[in-house]
Amino acid sequence: MDNVTGTRSPAPEVDEHWMVNRRRALKWLIRAGYGAFALAFALPALALRALSQQQSEVASGDPLVYASNAGGGTAGQPVMASDLAVGDGIQAFPQGKDDNQTNLIQIVRLGDGEGAEGLVAYSAICTHLGCVVYADLNQDGNIACPCHNSQFDPTAEAEVTGGPADRALPSIELSVTPEGIISVAGRFSGPIGPS
Repeated sequence: MDNVTGTRSPAPEVDEHWMVNRRRALKWLIRAGYGAFALAFALPALALRALSQQQSEVASGDPLVYASNAGGGTAGQPVMASDLAVGDGIQAFPQGKDDNQTNLIQIVRLGDGEGAEGLVAYSAICTHLGCVVYADLNQDGNIACPCHNSQFDPTAEAEVTGGPADRALPSIELSVTPEGIISVAGRFSGPIGPS
């Protein structure tokens, strides 16, 4: 009502352009909500699918390559038996299979010898919580884990000599090709990492 004349004022005109834009925006928001809802279900499904994809595993005959630029080698280059001196420890992956961390192998030369003689190899994944052990042996000649200081004796089938790990590192047999490249000659003796 008009306060001066006491008559009713006409209803304000509605801007139809504003109503159309408002409806469009509301429809867009609803569609975005549906999309977000669908995405919330799709992402976990895709993640599970990726986890279940086949990962390459260590197999007999796989040549080993350096995992890093340590121990006198270059990452990705073949590990030669002659590269390791007594007391040396290095880490290697089967060639082309470094996509699976559980393939990491700890190689230690315990004594002189030709071919695979004097070499031992174990999983480089600690049996306590799954950390990667140090490539170099510690001052006691043991394989040590940086996470909780579990220690494994490479001269005694990688038995636990200290720390919270409750079982030895699984071993794996090695062979050496005529060219002197260290390769895998079997499978791990037990489960990798924590059990």
